[in-house]
Amino acid sequence: MADGEACSQELLPLISRALPSVISYSLPSERVVQANAEGARILARHSSTLSEKFDGDDSAAGDEGDGVASGGESRLLVSAKGDAPMSGDGDVIVETELFLKKVTASSYAHKSWTDMRRTLVYLRTEVRFYNEVVPLLLSEKNSKGDSNSDGNNNTEKAALHKHIPMVYHADYDLGGLVSEDSPATDAKQPSPFPEDDDGAQKERALEGRGGHILLQSLSPSHGYFQDSPISTQQSLSCLAALAELHASAWGNVPLLKKVSDRLSDAGGSYQLRFRNPKELQNMVASWESFRGHFSGVGDGITSILEKESVVRLGQRVYDMADYVSTELLPSVEDEYATLVHGDFKAMNVFLPAELQDGNEAAIMIDFSCTGIGYGMSDVGMHIVHAVLPEHLENGGEERLVEGYLLALEDAVNRVNRNGKAKWTYPRDIAMRHYRLACIDYLRFIMGRFWRSATPENFEKKKSSKNTTLINRNLNAAMAFIEKVDKYLEIFEREKRDRQEA
Repeated sequence: MADGEACSQELLPLISRALPSVISYSLPSERVVQANAEGARILARHSSTLSEKFDGDDSAAGDEGDGVASGGESRLLVSAKGDAPMSGDGDVIVETELFLKKVTASSYAHKSWTDMRRTLVYLRTEVRFYNEVVPLLLSEKNSKGDSNSDGNNNTEKAALHKHIPMVYHADYDLGGLVSEDSPATDAKQPSPFPEDDDGAQKERALEGRGGHILLQSLSPSHGYFQDSPISTQQSLSCLAALAELHASAWGNVPLLKKVSDRLSDAGGSYQLRFRNPKELQNMVASWESFRGHFSGVGDGITSILEKESVVRLGQRVYDMADYVSTELLPSVEDEYATLVHGDFKAMNVFLPAELQDGNEAAIMIDFSCTGIGYGMSDVGMHIVHAVLPEHLENGGEERLVEGYLLALEDAVNRVNRNGKAKWTYPRDIAMRHYRLACIDYLRFIMGRFWRSATPENFEKKKSSKNTTLINRNLNAAMAFIEKVDKYLEIFEREKRDRQEA
């Protein structure tokens, strides 16, 4: 999209969902283009009377019921520049920054149907999360709290609200591509058009299909930033936000059933049921290719690749894939089941520039893979994706996991008051879930990325913040391989024991 009158007319109806007095807007030239969506900042010019409403009216956004205003106070930046222009009514014209996330189905016509469908389901899941689930998370917590607890309901509601962005409008149209009742994880859904069709039939099927999410901007001018890798303290801030998300649905079976039905019964971008089956089919070949390219590289750094059990790692991961995946699929009645983020890398969290300011909190974004799971799946992915291996040594990893568990226990006990005994997450069970999650994540990386990995590719991607560290940092990859090798032995033995019992 380019700046101009035609573009302004195109998006004005959408922008008016957030800013009813919008007059015009511009789109800065930079865009965010990722594998499954694209985004752009919007600088909207509007009357200053709305900024006053934002400051004092909880219903300023989402008051028509089709968007989500995740709380009362807007965090949007509204600023008049220079000699502020005036509208015809004498109001000051100011500028507000928004962010628009879009998925246009035709942009992914080059993908296989399995991969294209996953992109479209990501969109559907995130829109449903904001429109259907976030309001329930906030209201359910209000109803579960102790109504005579001196306002602790509102305190807990605010605890989650501050970690979720304000969304003004979210919608999608996947008609003819993915039916409304099609499960998110149905990777075997037949293609609605011939797979080898690059012509008119596919073009017609994709035309006009896709969706959008209009939300608050969290750019540096608003006091937030994204980064990867991140420090231990920054990781703890991310994990504290994650704990609030997990606690918001913990033990709430009716809510989890809703999540299972409307989002996914198997949350996670790397959940086996969600992936292209070819990733698992090619697992052994992928590992052999990785070993062939990396053995002997790095002055002894890759010596772990010569260990006998690691030589067989591809086959071992393949053999255990179904078992591990099944162990990570809790029912909604499971004591440890919750709503998982599903793609909790550091770049899906906006961190406040001043972490020491208790009034600011990490804000999570990109809920496209949200669903039912164990919270430790999010923790496992986050740590390996975004924390350098040297920060995980000498107890660093254990401190991060324990920091999350303490935050989770505190949040769950605030949500589920009503005279219940203090809840704790037994550490042996928590670590079982964490180890399974690490194995599962390696299966995903090995099948999806490591078949084509080379030292040269690692070097090219070393500064790519959206890329997991184990696919761009040799030390991180080797440390993770060594860890998962040990974890696999535990569950290989467990599987054998169960089969023999």
